Amino acid sequence: MNVLYEQGLEDTAAELRAMGYAMHPLSSRMPADAVLYVSDARGALASHAGKGGAPVLCVRGLSTGEIAAALKRRSVRALF
Repeated sequence: MNVLYEQGLEDTAAELRAMGYAMHPLSSRMPADAVLYVSDARGALASHAGKGGAPVLCVRGLSTGEIAAALKRRSVRALF
């Protein structure tokens, strides 16, 4: 799964890479299966989706485990 991430999420990207995800900076402009962002929604929405589409996930305040679960579900569930 190719996952693009916003600048500033490098530590999270490294942890997700160790879990088996193919992590790439948002600036790489490669086709994505998912996009992670915290503040640059415009940049995330401008990314190129892969063949099956790509959820754009705001991961502000989420742990790496929660992000991995969201990637598996292809969505972020409401916390309340």
